[in-house]
Amino acid sequence: MLKMSFYALALFALLAMAACGGQVEEARQTDPQASTEAQRPAIPVERGVSLVLAEERAANISDVNYALRFDIPAAASEPIKAREVLTFSLAAPVETLQLDFREADGLLERMTANGQSIDVVHRDEHVIIPGSALAAGANTVEIVFTAGDTSLNRNPDYLYTLFVPDRARTAFPVFDQPNLKATYDLELEVPDNWAVLGNGPLAEVTVPAPGRSLHKFKRSDRLSTYLFSFVAGEFETVTRTIDGREMTMLHRETDAEKLARNVDDIFQAHADALNWLEDYTGIDYPFQKFDFALIPTFQYGGMEHVGAIQYRASTLLLVKDPSDPQKLNRANLIAHETAHMWFGDLVTMDWFNDVWTKEVFANFMAAKIVNPSFPDIDHDLNFLLRSYPAAYGVDRTEGANPIRQNLPNLNEAGNLYGGIIYNKAPIMMRQLELLIGEEAFRAGMREYLSTYAGGNATWPNLIDILDKRSDQDLKTWSEVWVNTPGRPHFEVSEAGNGLIQIDPLGRGRVWDQQFEAIEASPNAESIFGQRYTNAQLLGQMTTRAPISPIEPGILTNSDGAGYGLFPVNLSLVEAVWADLSDLQKGAQLINLYEQMLEGHAQVTPTRYMAFLIAHLEEPNELLLNTMLGQLRRTYWSFLNDEERLATTTQLEALLWGYIDDESKSISTRRLYLNTLQNIELERGSYDRLRALLDQNTQLLQSERARGALVAELAIRFKDDADELIEQHLAMLKSPDEERRFAFIAPVLSADEGEWDAFFNRLNAEENRAIESWIVDALAYLHHPLRTQSSERYLQRSLELMEEIQRTGDIFFPGRWITGTLANHKTPSAAATVRRFLSERPDYNYQLKLKILQGADMLFRASAHGEQGQP
Repeated sequence: MLKMSFYALALFALLAMAACGGQVEEARQTDPQASTEAQRPAIPVERGVSLVLAEERAANISDVNYALRFDIPAAASEPIKAREVLTFSLAAPVETLQLDFREADGLLERMTANGQSIDVVHRDEHVIIPGSALAAGANTVEIVFTAGDTSLNRNPDYLYTLFVPDRARTAFPVFDQPNLKATYDLELEVPDNWAVLGNGPLAEVTVPAPGRSLHKFKRSDRLSTYLFSFVAGEFETVTRTIDGREMTMLHRETDAEKLARNVDDIFQAHADALNWLEDYTGIDYPFQKFDFALIPTFQYGGMEHVGAIQYRASTLLLVKDPSDPQKLNRANLIAHETAHMWFGDLVTMDWFNDVWTKEVFANFMAAKIVNPSFPDIDHDLNFLLRSYPAAYGVDRTEGANPIRQNLPNLNEAGNLYGGIIYNKAPIMMRQLELLIGEEAFRAGMREYLSTYAGGNATWPNLIDILDKRSDQDLKTWSEVWVNTPGRPHFEVSEAGNGLIQIDPLGRGRVWDQQFEAIEASPNAESIFGQRYTNAQLLGQMTTRAPISPIEPGILTNSDGAGYGLFPVNLSLVEAVWADLSDLQKGAQLINLYEQMLEGHAQVTPTRYMAFLIAHLEEPNELLLNTMLGQLRRTYWSFLNDEERLATTTQLEALLWGYIDDESKSISTRRLYLNTLQNIELERGSYDRLRALLDQNTQLLQSERARGALVAELAIRFKDDADELIEQHLAMLKSPDEERRFAFIAPVLSADEGEWDAFFNRLNAEENRAIESWIVDALAYLHHPLRTQSSERYLQRSLELMEEIQRTGDIFFPGRWITGTLANHKTPSAAATVRRFLSERPDYNYQLKLKILQGADMLFRASAHGEQGQP
């Protein structure tokens, strides 16, 4: 019944628009001005969505609505039949109009424009509509087609869309650019035992056929194409009303106890974030509804679809007794995605070169939002440890990129994502807030949101608003921080009269910023003396007055606010460690680690490893998590075989002692266990870890945690690999986890032929469909204990980068190559990367940066192996 009404409505719309088109033509015949209106020229057809095409369409197209219907079969292998009625207005007539559709030609069945049948012309990822079928003013295009599968993420009993940054065009014909916001009228026909979720509220459900249900949604708010989304499948639903706001969650969790343990906290965290954001921005939640779905195979932590946020289920459904980092990660993720409702969804970047603006606002606001919910947490420490290591992980590399990058074509937008926009940008934003003041910053953000609400904006738009509230030259400040790559290096001046800032690229740039340093002397009654601020420290590179001589007793960047490579004194840090605050410890850990990577003569890998081991009994889980991460990287990448063997026996015994110490929290003991299973192991440890798998221990509280231990044991003890894998698969209860582990099982095998077969399968796009599984598999394929064998995959992995950029989702090129290269350390592996790039001088620039970023640890480790230092 409703199916017929949908088609009837579509026909009515077509007839109405045809009549409207006739009225336009009649007006042209009687109105000389209309008849002589200039026709906008055709834009060259090229793959992707070029900036030229996007600017032309944005200038001429408005009032866009997509009426979409998808008939989704139960079997993921069957095609999804679809129909689209697209309405829009043209400011001026066109020679041709391009719709974006990056799928096979045969998927388009028939088309009409303003009631007239037109030929299907589909080339170079675009549907070409002749201008003769269109008119200035209102237009309607109807398309009957088969939906593309690329970004529908189809699984055996559910699917979810993920269209960021330019993937809506892989599912249906669309103007796929962020500054052509549209409304959506969505209908989904699905198996009658499926739940659905869309951007708009559900209007009605009918039964078009036995075993089927038709879900019709109310018209959505105006949103960019990458934010259009729906979820459908065998999900359970949970609804809560908090502070008068109803929210619904979709999930597939089979562990009822885990669900019950987490669900209230998940809803409350969303409610807290919404309340905080309404207060901070002065704008009520701007959309019709607020729901979210927890998806086992989701590629990333979350995605901010309007009214229908998607999360990776394991990030929100925590194990019993989670660690502080796990709880904070969940809270930050929820706050981040909720903040996007204002920063990104209400006000959206005009073009994806400013995609970082939505991410920086979300991360920056998330750090503020979580503070009240965790009164016992040092939030400056949390911000430091979440942001700085990841930002330095890109900015120290040969492939460092600026925060704001050029983007000539939207098909390269996925390469813009990474540690710079997610981690350096919030650091920049915090420095900006310090520069102009918290109140002026907040007032500027409110003006920005109210001015551009429902529309699009650029970073310069915001700088113009903030510039009015500051005596500083924010445009010059922004030019260095936002438009150029890299980080400053700080050194003590030759005259000893202060710190000087050095531009490692030799451009004379100065990163104006605020941070502190402290005098610390282990021989004094009180180790802390005078505190120095940025205004005192940066005398050499600015007009500021120099300070008194810098002595070896200075700990630079003691508050962790500064950004750059800072001078260190490991002996001093060792002497005063017990008296440092947690924030000061975190800052020194980062400073020391970065200097170790740079080859500092005092901070050698063996000495830094000894320092970490000596201080592993750290009660602060944020610090402990950072120390263990640094330890694992140093252990595998910068110790030679002899050094690693000498360290392993001591480290193994130490970690077992902490794991067995029941006076420590379960979450802390898990952090130690995760590190123990990651290092080389003697047979005695294998037997003890194998015994843990047979126990109902809180140390292994989830199927994913058990699977990680099984994988590590299978890699180390090849004779038992098949038995370990079979036993684990047999005990899995979650069908989603069973499918994931079965996918990665071949790379855990002792048979290298299984590795070859698995890697060869990755040449086919359909075998790379679930990104998170691929990333997990790559970590095991290129495990540190296997790199001698897996080095043979490096050349082909590099060759696949361009195809993966074309077919993959937003992080895939970077995650693919980092997962491939990060654990390698030989000069031959480094030479493979260097040769690949040198033989391709015209290689895609953004992909080259990703390769250089992913190879950073390889380059440093191989240089250390050859020269004795990174």
